[in-house]
Amino acid sequence: GASCSGFVSGITLDRGDDKEEDVRTDPKEREKKIRALRKEVDTLRDQVKAQKESFSKMSKDNVPVSTRSKVKHSLLLDEANACYKLSLESEMPIDMVALQSKLPITLLDPGTSVPSISPPDASNDSVLLATLRIMGTNNRVQMTLMALEGDYGTLTAFVITRVAPKVCHLVESSIKPLSLHRQVPFNEEALSKAPTSLLKMTGGFTLGQMHAWVGACFPDVPTKLPEGETVKYMFESTFVRTLVSAEYSKGEAVFKGQNLSVLALIKDVIAKEASAAKAKVDVKSPSVDDASVLYMLQLLHPKLDRLLKLADTARYLDALNEVSAQEGSVQFLTKDMQDVVKRSEEIKAEHKESEKHIAFLLHVLEQLFVDRFKFKGVNVKHRIGEVKALVEKYSWGALCALFAVQ
Repeated sequence: GASCSGFVSGITLDRGDDKEEDVRTDPKEREKKIRALRKEVDTLRDQVKAQKESFSKMSKDNVPVSTRSKVKHSLLLDEANACYKLSLESEMPIDMVALQSKLPITLLDPGTSVPSISPPDASNDSVLLATLRIMGTNNRVQMTLMALEGDYGTLTAFVITRVAPKVCHLVESSIKPLSLHRQVPFNEEALSKAPTSLLKMTGGFTLGQMHAWVGACFPDVPTKLPEGETVKYMFESTFVRTLVSAEYSKGEAVFKGQNLSVLALIKDVIAKEASAAKAKVDVKSPSVDDASVLYMLQLLHPKLDRLLKLADTARYLDALNEVSAQEGSVQFLTKDMQDVVKRSEEIKAEHKESEKHIAFLLHVLEQLFVDRFKFKGVNVKHRIGEVKALVEKYSWGALCALFAVQ
């Protein structure tokens, strides 16, 4: 006899889909099916027509095109100079880049491009609006940007490549409130070497919620929640090298920092995030060490003093060059003045950049001034002009007096 190997997995007496069989054999069912399909086709046709009309209203002049080329981008923190490097790379040569953001971002170095900076446009929510025409044939461009801490949002770059017809690629980069901070190993001893202030929060929040809120404040915080009931992080400012720690568990978070403005920012951002999540967070009265304010001023003073002295030197540079040209020599000048004349081009170049850095430092001082008194329950926003007046007639003694520190 014959034999076979294997097994039976199931038996059915069903001859197939009787309904499908009816459609094939019954004229009425077939007609009904055809009417349903025609109705479906008509609906799809109407949808396509509506989309075409909607598209045509967008612009009568534009021609829709598609492209397979891609633009890679990165926005990386330059830790040595406390600024950002925006890199854009395309498979095709880049013709032009337009930058837009509602954040007060400053273009420090346009790289291989010729920039055109437009004034802020409040109606379009644009504080930064810059067009950069790329020189030569470049598939990769890099530019240096300076962002103020405190504001957060998106930097948008519109990249136009040299293809026909023209195609614009849109790339976006997120900027966090404490964007100039980097994560460093947790070191309580390093933190305690300078005066610190403390901010404590309690409430009905989970560990995961607080982790997400800390990630909303600082860059480089992993999305995935670390294991354990308590999470610890430490961050360093790449601008003034101050430290801030974050230690949190379910229902409690403690932040310690050497810069009062950083703690104030953390407080504001977490309050906003918690409100959006409808989570209750109680902020305890911060423990402020007045010595931490003096410590911050001592860190900022040499930076500001050097920039202001450079600005002073640049002011009388033209007069020195004119006198030297009339005399035909620089021998009658002091040795320091002779050195200034010799370095005139270098000083002019430095001063051109220094104005942006002075504006940056002015913002840092203004924020510290507001936060220093806010934690004492005093609103000094109406006195903010005093900080600018101080910078224009700067002295260390006047700075300490304005901030009420000794």
